[in-house]
Amino acid sequence: MFPPLCNLRRHLLASTPILLPPPLHRLSTTTSTPATRVPNTPVAVLWDLAASRPPSKLPLYDSAVHLHLAASSFGRLRLSVAFLHPCHRLPDPDPSTEATNLCRVCGRRFRARDALLRHFETIHTREHAKRLERIESSRGDRRVRLAASLSLKLSKYAKAARELTAGMDSRSPADELRRAGVHSELSRYPSASLQERAQEVLNEGSVRCLMLVSGKEELSPLLRLAKEKGVRSVVVGGESGLARWADVGFTWAEVIAGKARTAAPSMSGEWRDRDVLKRLEWRYEEDDEEEDVVFEEDGDGDGSEELAGSANGKPWWKLESDSEDSVR
Repeated sequence: MFPPLCNLRRHLLASTPILLPPPLHRLSTTTSTPATRVPNTPVAVLWDLAASRPPSKLPLYDSAVHLHLAASSFGRLRLSVAFLHPCHRLPDPDPSTEATNLCRVCGRRFRARDALLRHFETIHTREHAKRLERIESSRGDRRVRLAASLSLKLSKYAKAARELTAGMDSRSPADELRRAGVHSELSRYPSASLQERAQEVLNEGSVRCLMLVSGKEELSPLLRLAKEKGVRSVVVGGESGLARWADVGFTWAEVIAGKARTAAPSMSGEWRDRDVLKRLEWRYEEDDEEEDVVFEEDGDGDGSEELAGSANGKPWWKLESDSEDSVR
């Protein structure tokens, strides 16, 4: 007896592998949203410290850091120079405000610097020593895991201690700017020095975005020259009329609050789209229309007589074959 066909069909279906469609989560990975384009435009920052001073309630180091963050949002920071007078000094700390001395570890504010140093030595230095002792007393994998978990706190303490020791000896603005990564140049005429340096930068063509931190309207020819050369211009601290000559202007309050850093990507996108449209736009050339067509009338054997007719007076559009056919 042979097995019934239904059983054989059932075995074949059971042995055949079933091909299932791929899961949906695998397909969704291929259609992910594209990453945000980071601007790579070279940016130069030129700062006249006498003409555009940051708020006195904020340390000069913090103001320079906020300025660098805003400039880095427009592109890659290539040059950062501050021009200041040799007699320029930092303002004395105001005892009525609590934003003078800030602890970089816990965020607590102090009116006097001595109180900040006492707080840092009493609390954070002891905590740092205890963490180091815990790491030294551990062995094997436990030491590795403990060092990894405490690495953020150790680096935060080291950075805060470095800033405190750097600001203990001197109160000159050049040292504060150097800590923030700003190259400072002493000049008796900071505005003139800034104008000369900006002229050199524009002539070199090494940057595509120029950020001027000044409030003097005498620098408006620089902004017009930058526009002619296709260099974008940003003015910071231009509460006067200098900002109207630039592509975009921000106040110090907007820079410190982070509004300039937030608006930079959208502004860079608009500038990029404008440049693309400018390259694609059609321009009317007047010289092409003014060209007149001149016909030469001298008959020097150019074949015009043959087109006008032959010796027998036959029109030029009739062929010889047509006349032969008519005779026949």
